Amino acid sequence: MRERNGVFVDMSFRTIFWVVWNATLALIPVAAGYALRIVLDRKPVRAMGWLLVVVLGLIWFIFLPNTCYLLTEWRHYMDTVDSQNLYLRAKSDSVLFIKLTLGTIFYFLYSLFGMAAFALAIRPVERAAVRRNISVRLGALPFFAAVALGVYLGLVLRFNSWDVLENPARVWSAAVEVAGRPKLAAFIVAFGGFLWVAYAALDIWIDGFKQRLTAGKSDA
Repeated sequence: MRERNGVFVDMSFRTIFWVVWNATLALIPVAAGYALRIVLDRKPVRAMGWLLVVVLGLIWFIFLPNTCYLLTEWRHYMDTVDSQNLYLRAKSDSVLFIKLTLGTIFYFLYSLFGMAAFALAIRPVERAAVRRNISVRLGALPFFAAVALGVYLGLVLRFNSWDVLENPARVWSAAVEVAGRPKLAAFIVAFGGFLWVAYAALDIWIDGFKQRLTAGKSDA
């Protein structure tokens, strides 16, 4: 959000553009995930179908970190609150308090959107894998650690999804370098564990929501 004398004001066009852009990037793996499930559910999957699976799978995996990346957008908000001392000032300024509250709600919903997209992108692919008798639990931690690595590459080293196609050697080199930094590697694995737990919780919640929605329609 733009600030004027340290006070949150209406979002600028530039801020709105980036919010919409980041949200769009987060929706790409959701669309790719459901498309991937449709192709994999066809029996049999022919040669062209498997080629489509590879293409959709790459798009899905490359863009997946853009979903949970939205969790890191809080850093902009927290930096502003800290640098402008907004929390203490809001205690004696009712207008600022309202704007600060709205800013907090916005970033909470923004993060929630990202994690919802994260879960919705993985669910169809996981379901398709299970239907083909592929064990997903054994590869869960490496998978979520790889997603966490993608978030690190974007957040710290400023790579984006397009760099995987345009500069694959640089991206690979940066990813390999993480293995030589044990503390960083451990942190990324820990973040991957958090993403795993978060996905499991969201997966259960979505199933419960769907059941209640279905039950509500049958009772009507």
